[in-house]
Amino acid sequence: MAETERQLRERHQAMIRDLGTLHARIKEYDPDDAAFDEQYEQLVASAEGLLEFERLLPTSLAQPKRERAEQIVKWSWHGETVVAAALIAAVLALGYTAWWLVLLIPHLLATLLGWSVTVTTERYRQQRAIAVGLHVLCLLVALIAFGTISAWWIIAVLVGWVAVGVASDGTTQQGAK
Repeated sequence: MAETERQLRERHQAMIRDLGTLHARIKEYDPDDAAFDEQYEQLVASAEGLLEFERLLPTSLAQPKRERAEQIVKWSWHGETVVAAALIAAVLALGYTAWWLVLLIPHLLATLLGWSVTVTTERYRQQRAIAVGLHVLCLLVALIAFGTISAWWIIAVLVGWVAVGVASDGTTQQGAK
């Protein structure tokens, strides 16, 4: 389980205090003394540990949010797959024309492809937003399939599929840093 932000901050402060203690202790020794070399090695090792910890700190702080986003994304894609399968069954059971399967089967396949989306530390916010947007797209598909809104809205569904697919892929340029 990931450490909380408070635990990470306390650990960071403890590492800084330890480094300060080592620095104060090394001042007590003469640079020609053998114990100085030992203390100096400890000081350098402590400083390297602190630098590594600080390098990983942003990732560690984002970990709980990323894990939450991962659950949202996972269950969104799984839930929408179940809804798509239910829509197919409902359209067939209620006697609607089988032409709606041209819309519903690709929707089902698209949601199945979404199961492979991996939530990354860098993109977890964007992937969470995409998963929430998926619910809007599925609602639109259901409204079209049951004739609640015009079939012309299929154009919006197609644009939505492309947008969700491209955004979920993650191969777009993220901007130079």
